[in-house]
Amino acid sequence: MRKILNWARLLAILAVAIVTLSACGGGGEILLGYYLYKQFIDEGGNSRIWHGTVSDTNGQALPGYLVEVTANRPDPAGDERRSTETDDNGEYSIVMPWYEVASYEITVMHEGITVYHDEIGPVFNHDQARDIQVSPVATVTVSGTVTDSNSAPLPQVFVAVAKPASIGTEPDTLVAQAEGGANYQLTNSTGVYYFEDIFGEPLLVAAFHPSHGFGYFYIEEPSPINSGGTVIMPGAGQVEIRVRVLDSTGEPLENAILPVDYRFSLKFVPAYDLSSQIALAVADAGLFSNITAEEVIALHPVSGSLQVSSTGTEGFADIAFEVTAGLYRLTLEDTQGGTFVGVLVGLETRVLHDAASGEIVEVRIPLS
Repeated sequence: MRKILNWARLLAILAVAIVTLSACGGGGEILLGYYLYKQFIDEGGNSRIWHGTVSDTNGQALPGYLVEVTANRPDPAGDERRSTETDDNGEYSIVMPWYEVASYEITVMHEGITVYHDEIGPVFNHDQARDIQVSPVATVTVSGTVTDSNSAPLPQVFVAVAKPASIGTEPDTLVAQAEGGANYQLTNSTGVYYFEDIFGEPLLVAAFHPSHGFGYFYIEEPSPINSGGTVIMPGAGQVEIRVRVLDSTGEPLENAILPVDYRFSLKFVPAYDLSSQIALAVADAGLFSNITAEEVIALHPVSGSLQVSSTGTEGFADIAFEVTAGLYRLTLEDTQGGTFVGVLVGLETRVLHDAASGEIVEVRIPLS
């Protein structure tokens, strides 16, 4: 039916062109006819079918996957996007306008996650047969325990799992329930959490409690059998950070004024930040005595930095710094903002606890 309508439009345009030619008589009429035909094509008057099969790398058909075709045109307001789900045989079929000037792309999504994307570019004016293979990603069970810094299990802690927008990217969206809203739970009396049928790779377990702060556990390669682990809660207080500067042999650099080229800033950047999404879920559910979203967000770690240019007794920097307890990535920058030539002891992501004794971060610089 769609093709019949398109041909009807084309015949109508040609009829207008013929009438115009008859009325005017001259070479310009041919150009007018061409212009009208080109306008018909540019407006997507000629549709084509995009079709194929979506399967995994073993050739197994994947039903229920969303296939989306997009035509990106010079004017974004004229972009065209159409989609459908694969059937029981993994097959899809999309009727898509063909534009002479457009860049096409095709995307495959499952449970809101992009599992395949191809920027195709311009295409010829014919049907597009495209079979797509998707690397298999299992639906997994995510479980584990939430504890404090002394390994004591913590009950009644909010826990949710975050997934990536695209397979392989950093998790940034809390898994939702079928009826909407974050798929969360509170840990039981032994601090255990348990989620079934979680799709995505990698994954991130996110936890929150007003008295224990925010905790995260990263799952790089989820296992089809069971994934998860222990989420260590850092506490909800402030942590005093002291920096000890070591020389190239690992000994404290005491009572020293660092040369300009060896002065540095120790930067504290939260390893993850899902505070806004967690705050919304907690507030909507009325958890923890109806704590507000703003109050939840205020408990999350934020970025900060400590500049070090001199040391005192035992190699400690002359100034200290306070940060909110949490999971941080620690990096060094030189005075020009570039990567520092020194070595931060324990450069990996680190949990900073709200212990009364504070935290010591050791930095080794190449000074003897």
